[in-house]
Amino acid sequence: MTSRFPRPSRLRALLASAVLLMAGVVAHAQPAAAATAVADLGPDDLARGPSAVVAANRDGDVVLIEYFDYQCPVCRRIHPFVKQLAAEDKGVRVIHKHWPVFGAASVYAARMALAARWQDRYEAVHDALMDIHGRLDEEKIRKAAAGAGLDLARAERDLKDRGTEIGAILDDGSAQAEALDLRGTPAFVIGDYLVPGGLDLKTMRTMVAKVRAKRSPGGPG
Repeated sequence: MTSRFPRPSRLRALLASAVLLMAGVVAHAQPAAAATAVADLGPDDLARGPSAVVAANRDGDVVLIEYFDYQCPVCRRIHPFVKQLAAEDKGVRVIHKHWPVFGAASVYAARMALAARWQDRYEAVHDALMDIHGRLDEEKIRKAAAGAGLDLARAERDLKDRGTEIGAILDDGSAQAEALDLRGTPAFVIGDYLVPGGLDLKTMRTMVAKVRAKRSPGGPG
């Protein structure tokens, strides 16, 4: 389901009950969140801060933010679509929000991926974790991360030494998801549209084009 992202001043209120028809999918506006500090943030704010991990095209003009869990089957299925969109359109800045909601193994996977940033292996580890089949466990996570070139001993040190920083990243993403009233993974913010649930590549392209069209002279308001 797709809704216009609420203006910051309205994020605590219910969104309008307008219906958006896009790529053959009818999507209803969703209620916004309860009052938290995150509730004052808009799309541009969500693209910054501790939980915003830039995964592709840092200078892109359209921001695509994905809230995900490595154990979420839909997240795994649409992962190639996000990768392909970023590869074919260098104007799409992809930002990852780690929101591990499927238990301890998901949390460990998220922490391992975040630790990989200090070895410049984040993207490779992210891709490897998304390619795991079935339920996660620590052995599978470590094997996939090592196969992606991660030094596990160093990663474990970073998990310990930088645990507070990594915890703040996860806490920030979780607080945002709660403020946006997300019900599960995946969920996207594309420009000023909030999209709970999975998207196919065609719909992603359509939404990016719609965001750009709104910004162009004479574009829709």
